[in-house]
Amino acid sequence: MARSPIRCRRLWHGRWLQRWPSFSKKRPPEGDDNVDELYDAVRALYADEGAGYCFPPDKLWEYIDPNDLDRTPHALINILKKEDYIVGTGGSTKAITPARKGAPVTEYTFGPSIDRNSLAIVQANRAGATQSTTSPSSQSAATVTANPNGTYPLEQPLQRIVYGCPGSGKSHLVNEEAKKAHFTVRTVFFQETSYYDFVGGLRPQSIYRVTDEPSSYIGSTIDVPGEPVIQYVVQPGAFLKAYRLACDFPDKSVVLIIEELSRAVAAHVMGDVLQLLDRIEDGPETGLSVYDVDARPDIESWLLLNEVQHANVDAGKLRLPANLYIWATMNRADQNARQLDAAFLRRWSKTYVSYLEGSSFDDIPVRYGGQDVAWSVLRNAVNKRLLDAGGIAEDKFVGAYMISARKLTDPNAVFEELWGYLWNDVLKTRAPQIFVDCATLAEVREKWKAGEGSVIGPLSN
Repeated sequence: MARSPIRCRRLWHGRWLQRWPSFSKKRPPEGDDNVDELYDAVRALYADEGAGYCFPPDKLWEYIDPNDLDRTPHALINILKKEDYIVGTGGSTKAITPARKGAPVTEYTFGPSIDRNSLAIVQANRAGATQSTTSPSSQSAATVTANPNGTYPLEQPLQRIVYGCPGSGKSHLVNEEAKKAHFTVRTVFFQETSYYDFVGGLRPQSIYRVTDEPSSYIGSTIDVPGEPVIQYVVQPGAFLKAYRLACDFPDKSVVLIIEELSRAVAAHVMGDVLQLLDRIEDGPETGLSVYDVDARPDIESWLLLNEVQHANVDAGKLRLPANLYIWATMNRADQNARQLDAAFLRRWSKTYVSYLEGSSFDDIPVRYGGQDVAWSVLRNAVNKRLLDAGGIAEDKFVGAYMISARKLTDPNAVFEELWGYLWNDVLKTRAPQIFVDCATLAEVREKWKAGEGSVIGPLSN
C-alpha cells in the first residue's frame, strides 16, 4: 500500500529520531525540501523492512511521488547514492512500477547513512546461501541426473572403444551398459571439435550491465536487459564435468561417453588428457592414472576455485580417479573418420560389434519386390552381395539398427537410407555390380517403385 509523504515527514520531525538515532548522522542539505522528502522516503522504507532488505529503486516511489519533485527518478537515485542513503548490492532485480514492471534494474539496500551494517548483512546472507546450496557435490550434480540404482565398480573396462558398421548397435550397447553407472556424461566428436570443447577452457561470455534508466540500441533486433559486456570465464567441457563428478563422488561410478570418436583428430582434442589414459592395472591404486599432469593455467584456476580434487592428486593437477570410465564409439570406415594412431589406440580396450548381430527390428516387414520380407532377410541379402563384391570394408556393411523401425515401413525412406547409402557412400562407381540393370541412381529409383521392384535381384540368390 502506498505511503503518504505527510506520514514520512511527521515521523521524521516527531519521534523518529529518538527511535533511530543513526538517522541524524547524515542531514539533508539546507533549504532543499524536495531532497528532505526523498530522504524521508528511504527512512520510512527502512522502518518497514529493516537492515539487509534489498529492493529495486522504484520501490521508493511507494513512499513518495517522484513527479512531485523537480528531478528525474534517475537523478533522485543518484542523489541517494551520493549521500550514502542507498548502495548497490552488486546484483540485479526487477522493476515493480507498472511502466517498467519486470524489467531488470540495479538492486539496492540501505547505505551507511541509514544503517552501516545493511550491505554486510546482505553479503553475509548470500554467502551463507551459496555455501549451503552450492557445495561441490550439488554443483556437479546440477546438470546431470544421478542413478540411485548405480553400481561401482562396473564390470566393463575403464577405457573402451566400441566399433563396427553403421547401425550395428554400438551406441545402443554402450547406453545399455551405462545404465549401471551412477552418473553419465555424453558428448559427440565432429570435425571441428577442439580441446576447449572437450576438456574446457577460457571462453567469452555475454553479460549485461543493468541500469535504472531504460536502454535502447540502434540496430538491435531483440530486446536486451542492459548494456552488453564480454567477460571471460572457464567453461568446462564434457571431460571436466565428468572429472568433477568423479572427484566429488569417489564411491560412485561416472561414465563419460564419446560418440563418433574418430570424426575428430582425437589426439589433438584430448591434448594432455591423453597421458592420463595410462592406468595402473594392479595394486591398491588400480584404476588411477599412472601419471598426473599439470593443468593449463586457466584449468588449474578452475580446479582450485571449485576445489575439484580427489585423494590421490595434488590440488590444481589432473589425474584420473578409478571411478571415471571413458567409453567411446566409432566407425573406422566412416567417410569423415580420421586416422587413429597406434599410440592412441593401445590405451583402450576394444569391442567389435559385427554386422551379423541381430536386433529387435529383425522381424519388421519391409516392402521389396512387391512383397513384405523381414528386415533381417533383406539386410542379410544386401551384406552378402557386398561381401561377394570383394574389397569392401566390413565397417561399410549394413547393421541391424541402421534404419529406424518407423522408416523401415516407409519404402521411400528405405530408398534414401539403404539404396542411396549403398550407391553414394559404399559402392560409388562399382554400384552397377550390385544393382541389377541400373547404371544410375535415377534408374534405381525408377525400378524401386516404392518397394515394388527388386533392385538387387531375387533375395534367395
